[in-house]
Amino acid sequence: MKEHTNHPVLRRTFLPVAVLLAAAGFAALFNGVAIGGDAAQAQNAVQAQKAAQAQKAAQAVTARSDLLVGGTLVVAEDALYATRVGGLERTKATAQEVAVTGQPFGRALRVIVGVDSAETNATQLTINNGAPVAKGDAMLASFYVRGASATGNPAQMEFLFEKTTTPWTKSVTFGVTTGPNRLAWKRVLVPFAVLEDYAAGEAMASLRFAFGPQTIEVAGFKVINYAKTKTAEAMLALVAQQTPLGKATVTVRLRDAKQTMSGFGGNFAQPRYGRTEAMDVVGRYNLDNLRVVHARVGIPLNYWTPEKGVYKDEAQARAALLQMQMMAQRKIPITGSIWEGPLWMLPGEPEKPRTLPRENYESCIESIAQFLVTARDKYGAAVDHISFNEPDYGVNFKFTPAQMADFIRLAGPRFAALGLKTRFLIGDTANGSNFADYVRPLLEDKTIAAYLGPLAFHSWDVLSVPQQKYLDIAALGRQYKKPVWCTEAGHDSQLWQSPNPWQSWQNALRTAVAYERTLRLSGASQMDYWTYQDNYPLVGNGGEKPFPVWYVVRQMEKALSPGSRIATATSSHDDLKVLPATGPKPGQFSILMINATGIGQATVSGLPRNAMISVVQSTRDGQGQTLPEALRVDREGRITVTMPARSVVTLLGSGDFK
Repeated sequence: MKEHTNHPVLRRTFLPVAVLLAAAGFAALFNGVAIGGDAAQAQNAVQAQKAAQAQKAAQAVTARSDLLVGGTLVVAEDALYATRVGGLERTKATAQEVAVTGQPFGRALRVIVGVDSAETNATQLTINNGAPVAKGDAMLASFYVRGASATGNPAQMEFLFEKTTTPWTKSVTFGVTTGPNRLAWKRVLVPFAVLEDYAAGEAMASLRFAFGPQTIEVAGFKVINYAKTKTAEAMLALVAQQTPLGKATVTVRLRDAKQTMSGFGGNFAQPRYGRTEAMDVVGRYNLDNLRVVHARVGIPLNYWTPEKGVYKDEAQARAALLQMQMMAQRKIPITGSIWEGPLWMLPGEPEKPRTLPRENYESCIESIAQFLVTARDKYGAAVDHISFNEPDYGVNFKFTPAQMADFIRLAGPRFAALGLKTRFLIGDTANGSNFADYVRPLLEDKTIAAYLGPLAFHSWDVLSVPQQKYLDIAALGRQYKKPVWCTEAGHDSQLWQSPNPWQSWQNALRTAVAYERTLRLSGASQMDYWTYQDNYPLVGNGGEKPFPVWYVVRQMEKALSPGSRIATATSSHDDLKVLPATGPKPGQFSILMINATGIGQATVSGLPRNAMISVVQSTRDGQGQTLPEALRVDREGRITVTMPARSVVTLLGSGDFK
C-alpha cells in the first residue's frame, strides 16, 4: 500500500450501507432472544404480538425524524435528468428519463448497461457542486434505486463525492445494490464529511453504473449540506434509527465447507516508511495480545543498498531485519515485501510508479538475495515468501505480468543457489478487481511454477466491485490448487485523509464488513490487516488503549481461528452480513454476523439441535462483550438473536452437525 495515493478508480472510501425499502413498511423490532424447546416457541408467539407494536413505534419515529429537514442543496434538484450520462458507448449503454407513479417522485433516470467493463467509471454521471462546501461539513446524499442485473441478481452502482480534478480526492465512495425485488424502490441515505474546501464547481457528485450488464433506475437524487449543524457520526446514528433491520432470517449450511483458515496476520512496514525502531508500541501491543499467524514485513531496499553492490545493515534496514528476527523467535511465518528501491536501481521520482530497467534485474535480485541471506544467517529469520508491493499499479516497482515472469525466472535459481527456500507471492496486487487478469499469465507459465507460492491481493476495493471479481480469485485458487491470501486487509486506502478516523466505530464496522466479504467471496484463508503498527493503527494512547476496531479484529479472529473452515449462509436482508465456520475442533462452529443498519432480530436456522451458544457483541457503545447467559438452539435447529444497531455479533457453539 501507498498511503498518499489518490487514483480515480483504485483508491476509495466507503461508508456503512443504510437503506429504506420505500415499497414496504418497517419490519418489527425485538428486544429479546429465543431460547430452546417449547419455551422458544412460546416466546416467539409473545414476541410476534410485540412485533406489531414495535412496527408502529418505528414508523412513528420515522415520521417524526426526517433527515432531510434543513440544510442547503449542493446540486440542483433536476440535475439527475439535466446532466448527460458519460461513457455510454464504452459499455454499450443507454440512458433515458422515465415516468414513475405512486412514489414521492414522478420520474427516474434509467440506465441500461450492455457489456462489462474493467472500470466502474466507464459509464457514469457526474454533477458539479452548485454551492460551496467547507472541510468538515456534514453532508447527506439521498436517493432511490431499483433494478436488476442481466442474470436476475440485484443491480449495482456507486455514489461518490470527489474533487473534479486530480488527485480526485474522495470524501465518500458508497456502493449501492438494489433490493431483491427489481420493481421495489429502495431508499439510500449516505452521510459523510467533506475532506476539503470546495468552491462551486470544484467538487462533483458521481454515479457510476459500469458493473456489468444490468438495468438500474435512480430517482429523487439530493445532496444536502448541513455544514457544522450536524456531524456525520450523528447522522449515521439517525439513519440507523430510521432504517431498522427488523425481522431477518438466516440459513447456515455448516456442512458446506470451503477454505480452511490459516488465521489473521498483519503488516509491519514502518521501517519501509523511514522509521529506525524495530517495533513501535502499537506493534508490540498487537504481538502480545492478538494471535498473529503471519507477518508481512517491508524490506527497505532503498536503505539496504544505497549503492550498487553495497549492503548496509543499519538504520531502517536493520530495523526491518530485527522485525524479522522478532517474528522468527515467535515462530510467526514471514513474507518480505518491497515498496521502494534506490535511485541507482529504480530511476525516476521516488514514491511514484516506475519500471525497473531490464539491465538492473540481476543487481536487484542480488540485493534482495543478500537481504534474505542476512536475515537467515545473522538474524535467524527464514523469509518464507517475497513480493513486490502492488506491482500491477506500481507502488513503487511496476511490472507487467511478462516482466514479472522474467524477473522470477532469474531470481528463483539465484535464491536456490544460496540455499534460500523463499517463494514469490503471486500478485500482491493493489486490489482484487484486476487480480485475475494480472496473475493468470504467471500461473500459466510453467517455467516459473517451482518458484511460486500463494495467490495474494489487497482488499481495498472489496466493497465497491462486482462480486464476480472476487469469486474469480477463489476460482483461480481452486484451479491451480493455491492458497489465497489477502496481504493488505482493509476497507479504505484513503482513510488517513479523514480527521481521527481510527477510533471511530464506523471504521470498526466497515473493517468487519470488508473481512466478511473478502473471506466469503475470494476464498482467502489468511487476512493481513494493514497495519499492526502505528499506521492505520488498531491501538492508540501510546499503545495502551485499543480502538474499537482492535476489539472487532480480535472478536473475528476468535470466531475464525486457524484450522476452522468457512461454511456458507444466506441472509434475507442486504444489510445483515453472515459468515459461518466450523472447527477447528470436531463439533465446533461459529457465525460472524454484521448488522450495518438499525436494530433488529435475526432468526438463524440450520444449527445443531439443542446446542448451547455463547454470544459476543460489539457496538458503538461497547466492544467484545460476551452476553451473560448462553442460548440454546431449539428442536428445529433455530435460534433468534437481537442484533443491535450497527453491530458485530459472533455466535460460538458446539454440537453435532455432521
